[in-house]
Amino acid sequence: MGLGFLDVGIVGCGVAGQAVASLLGDAGHRVTVLERFEEPRPVGAGLLLQPTGLAVLRALDLEEGALSAGARIDGLFGETHKGRPVLDLAYGDLHPDAFGLGIRRFALFDLLHQRLLASGARLVTNAEIVDVAREGARAVAVDWKGGRHGPFDLLIVADGAHSTLRDRLMPTARAPLYPWGCVWTTVEDTQAFGAVGLLRQRFAGSTTMMGLLPVAPDKLTMFWSLPAADLAPHHQLDLEAMRDAALWLWPEAGPTIEYAVAAGDFSRATYRHVALPRWNEGPVLFMGDAAHGTSPQLGQGANLGLLDAHALGCSLAEAVDLPQAMDLFAQRRGPPSRFYRRASHLLTPFFQSDVQALGALRDLVMRHACQAPVVRPMMTTILAGLRRGWFATDTLDADGRYPL
Repeated sequence: MGLGFLDVGIVGCGVAGQAVASLLGDAGHRVTVLERFEEPRPVGAGLLLQPTGLAVLRALDLEEGALSAGARIDGLFGETHKGRPVLDLAYGDLHPDAFGLGIRRFALFDLLHQRLLASGARLVTNAEIVDVAREGARAVAVDWKGGRHGPFDLLIVADGAHSTLRDRLMPTARAPLYPWGCVWTTVEDTQAFGAVGLLRQRFAGSTTMMGLLPVAPDKLTMFWSLPAADLAPHHQLDLEAMRDAALWLWPEAGPTIEYAVAAGDFSRATYRHVALPRWNEGPVLFMGDAAHGTSPQLGQGANLGLLDAHALGCSLAEAVDLPQAMDLFAQRRGPPSRFYRRASHLLTPFFQSDVQALGALRDLVMRHACQAPVVRPMMTTILAGLRRGWFATDTLDADGRYPL
């Protein structure tokens, strides 16, 4: 006897939550999505979809829509404030047809949200879940008003890196805040940075970093690194100081910088290093950034969440009971999630920290690593989201796509 159709609750209406709701709804499970906002909305900057994330969108029949809304990215190029190359990686090294996709988070959200609504999943808004109660082997989600939702055979917690449910339900989890974050904004690409198809970054030591990511045919998302203390809600951003520092760092991007600062439409982002002792606590499963949040240095957050969603769908389809499904899910997602969590944590201080010597070491080592015959392919597979460990990697298929 198989697992059958389950009553599934999902806390959070972000990338991972909406993707898994659609996949499980398509499979016949009775899905309820619990969202704390009255109107679901995206949170966060533009993002880079890797071949891995694009494969999940393809399975959801959303790839073409994403390609139309986003901007093709052929590689990553990072340099010092003096114009000396530090990072130079190309998806084409893996396959001539391989690429990433820069996309505005709200554009990806809209695609996933329409897909969610078409899947048959039920969406409950204005339901901020603060606790979970157990009824035998099932879970009940409790909102801040005391309302109870469920019971569910499986309750998925996908409420992001700053999840309060994680702290409540899995107190041994670690989720320290990174000491550095960023501000970001999306602007018109008046200087045609998108024409070269690169995520571009500039650095000065480990304390000054700016990035430009094409996210639409005529749009760029601009990132500027700042200490987390400067990103507190009560702290007023010093846009003039940021403007002067950015113009010094990247004078060639002057018109883009001036436009962004004049508009003043910057949002703040902080990050956590999330490490759970296990994926689930009985019928409660953590997924996406709530389970393995990282810094954005490797550009994998949304991709890992999409892969979580697909892996859960496969695991539920193959299992005979819920414990076996949880084991299969952990086997699928454990190795790559651990690798990217650890690799991101190891890499972050070289780009965002107060230790300037790490920035100098980064400039020296990575410039040569990007040209080394053995190391360059490994770095490119890391960029593309293909690693399953330090010594294990997935590969692209004959068409340059990631095979799920």
